[in-house]
Amino acid sequence: MFSSRSGWLNRIVTLVVLFTAGVIISTRLGLPLAPPAAAIMLYGWALLLGGFAVILGIANAIRFHLARVQRGQREWLFSLILLIVFALLVGAGIATPEGTTSLISEWVFDAVLAPGQATLFALTGVFLLSAAYHFLRVDRPGGIWILAGALLMLLVQTPFLHQIVPQSLVGLVDWLLDWPVMAAMRGVLLGGALAVIFISLRLIVNSAK
Repeated sequence: MFSSRSGWLNRIVTLVVLFTAGVIISTRLGLPLAPPAAAIMLYGWALLLGGFAVILGIANAIRFHLARVQRGQREWLFSLILLIVFALLVGAGIATPEGTTSLISEWVFDAVLAPGQATLFALTGVFLLSAAYHFLRVDRPGGIWILAGALLMLLVQTPFLHQIVPQSLVGLVDWLLDWPVMAAMRGVLLGGALAVIFISLRLIVNSAK
């Protein structure tokens, strides 16, 4: 009895999610399936549920890392550092009336979070260089064209070399960026968006079974 009831509840939740998403998307596209006031109300509820989901995610992450620290599992020290930083940030926001605009919160952001973000961006550059070293090779099929294109973009967009190269070459690179490259990037973004939509629909349908 419990499994059948759970199945019906999953189907009802799936229908509510699909209806809400359809109303919001149709309103954004200018083809409203419901009055604008109802669409705005559903959108507000979706934002509220999203914020509640973020809170649940934070609570789950805290529980997971607390358990790792208590059990002394592998890399428990990183979990402890994460919990300390989280406690500092939340405490700095609660301890002062200004909240996130207080001097303590700004100091925590500048001293803790900003260096972490800079480290992540630096790692992104390292990963890009590693990928370029492995894939931008002349001996690979088509590698010489990819390498030539990458060097051409760096040649034109580097401030020092930008003053040396001919303007005709700069115009050619600008044309490539505005038309073929932009068309390819839009295709990639569109394909990624469609993939996210299909995966979301698949997860929703599977959860209703």
